[in-house]
Amino acid sequence: MQQKNGIREYVFPLRGKIATENAAALENELGKVLADHPDCTLVFDAENLVYISSAGLRVLLKQIRQSGKRLQIRNVSAQVYEILAVTGFTDLMDVEKKLRKISTDHCIPVGSGRSSTVYRLDSETIVKKYDPHVPLERIRQEMELSRKAFVAGVPTAIPFDMVRADDSYGIVFEHIAPADTVGQTISAHPERFDELTREFAAALKRIHSKETQEKDGFPSVRDRWLNWAEGMTPYYSEEENEFLAGMVRRVPERCTMVHCDFHENNVLVRGDTLIMIDMADIGCGHPVFDLACLAFRAHVSRIPGRNAHHGLTADDMQMFYERVLQFYFETQETAKLQEIRDICDAFGLVRSALFPMKHIQVSAELRQIHIDDARRNLFPRMEWARAQLLKLCGGE
Repeated sequence: MQQKNGIREYVFPLRGKIATENAAALENELGKVLADHPDCTLVFDAENLVYISSAGLRVLLKQIRQSGKRLQIRNVSAQVYEILAVTGFTDLMDVEKKLRKISTDHCIPVGSGRSSTVYRLDSETIVKKYDPHVPLERIRQEMELSRKAFVAGVPTAIPFDMVRADDSYGIVFEHIAPADTVGQTISAHPERFDELTREFAAALKRIHSKETQEKDGFPSVRDRWLNWAEGMTPYYSEEENEFLAGMVRRVPERCTMVHCDFHENNVLVRGDTLIMIDMADIGCGHPVFDLACLAFRAHVSRIPGRNAHHGLTADDMQMFYERVLQFYFETQETAKLQEIRDICDAFGLVRSALFPMKHIQVSAELRQIHIDDARRNLFPRMEWARAQLLKLCGGE
């Protein structure tokens, strides 16, 4: 028995071959389990199931009808999945296929983030292996959103499948090579600074030119930020929490595609093409949520003890941020750029205040750095920040 998303589950293992000779015994065993655990949701685990006949399927069908809802069956092998598909059970149950198992013991690491390490599997593929604390639902969401983004025309790495990677989970992607991040490329080739910032801004505008909605499977970015704000309530005062939620809640809704983590380390340079990666938070919403990320990266570059892992100096990060705004909004007018930057800076500070919930696994020390930063640079300027929100809303 286990707890998942607030629901108590009883995971019932299906083993070996289920056919006429043992189907009745299976039904009796299930009856006892349900009698002993009436408040639990029944979930079948087919990790060790190699075959199921029509007699076994009738047992499953009886459970579906008695429960009055779709039941789950997990870790289904290819052979058993084919049986379920042919007989129509994939329409009656939530069927999860068994994940392929791989080992990264002899693989070369090619990158890392706060909750994952990327290994090269071969010349064509890499695996993004997540830390054990990352919820499986979060990994599945990134897999699904990566696929949706690719189909929608976003230039991103093709996701192939989810796998069991050693003691954790991972996603296998195509290997984008040869390629470095925008940040790494600028560091190695400073003469390309203007070229790459211009292309970076153009790539962001191309994402924002795409319209999408929650019904298309892209979640609301504003709702995600509100969830982060709700998660930070134990760390801020009631007034501070109300301010953060209010700043996010009043951002106008849009049907714009938003990456939600668009920065110099999440864009790869391959020849003349920029490839976007890390689609875990892509959704629909106002472009300010992406522009806030750039403001946030520039801001944290100057926080003592805060390593932003971008490879650029704090001065370069600030110049990168300002130059991207110039190219994105196609203006060099000083007053106009200052107004734009003030709006982005305000939401960049909000993002910094919410950072510990975006990366819930961060250390207590890093969480405190962001809490202290919010109290030093954001909360004393609430009226200024609200004025920027008012500009964003068009004076409403």
